[in-house]
Amino acid sequence: MRDSSASINRSPPDLRHGSGSQTTFAPGETRAIAECFNRHGYAVVRSVFSTAEVAEFKNATDRAKQRGFEIGRPCRQGNWGYWINQDPRIGTNVIGMQWPSYDEPALELMRRDSRMLRILEPLIGVNIRQIVNQLHWKTPGSSFAVSFHRDRINRRPAEAFRSLATSYIQTATMIDPMTAENGALLVVPGSHLRASRMPHPGKGNFVTGDISRSYLTQVGFCEADLLPIHGEPGDVVLWHVDTIHGSEMNRSSQDRCLYINGYVDARSCMRGHWAFISAQGVPLPPVDVPVLVHREDVFDHMHFEFTDVTQLPVD
Repeated sequence: MRDSSASINRSPPDLRHGSGSQTTFAPGETRAIAECFNRHGYAVVRSVFSTAEVAEFKNATDRAKQRGFEIGRPCRQGNWGYWINQDPRIGTNVIGMQWPSYDEPALELMRRDSRMLRILEPLIGVNIRQIVNQLHWKTPGSSFAVSFHRDRINRRPAEAFRSLATSYIQTATMIDPMTAENGALLVVPGSHLRASRMPHPGKGNFVTGDISRSYLTQVGFCEADLLPIHGEPGDVVLWHVDTIHGSEMNRSSQDRCLYINGYVDARSCMRGHWAFISAQGVPLPPVDVPVLVHREDVFDHMHFEFTDVTQLPVD
């Protein structure tokens, strides 16, 4: 495992520090992680998973992506599914998938790993459901990008969530290095404290080409407020449901994969798969056992089927 201590900056930055450097923490600094998350709407935790573990994750995500290319079209089975489109630059492009943990044991174990719980517990406790389990790929040369948005817009129906701002945590584990060149996550620190119910910028989060800054200006932010999140495989970034974020295209020669897991305090939501009960990890049921997460029609789509990409949820 990499020695993370040399890269740790324990002094919380000012709220408007988009042009500065990100604040990072070691996995054991749970109180500082929670304080940074609550104050700035994000936190970066270094070396949560070892080099050997990340190699397993990478093999799993590469297999998942290859299966997507072999399928070649957007598809679903219950909550499981692929986002696959025809990119104007590279042709068939596997953008991402939902619930890869059904297919890959290493990813299934990681979603309920005690180290993830250690980060989550100070914020949402030890009884936790999981609403999001996704892989996002940015293939070199593709035009795929993610527009600026707040995740609140995707937590639907709104009445299924109580006290969303204090009960939901989005996390992303870096499978590949995340750099300025390959489409790093861009966050607006402190944006979770301002105007959480602004309209969504467009019809979805997944876009083609350079992402517009118009949504930033609508809510009183600008380019200088953006903070790029850079890191190495095994690092974990978490962000608030109302933190504005997005990401540009991959302009490098290397793939960029993120493993995204969204967790909610079980006292505030009755949807989703269990991740932890009384601090104990809970395995997923088989893919053909219907569980209500986001898709209201999950009970009617328990067999594999091809879908129209425009009908898939944005996130």
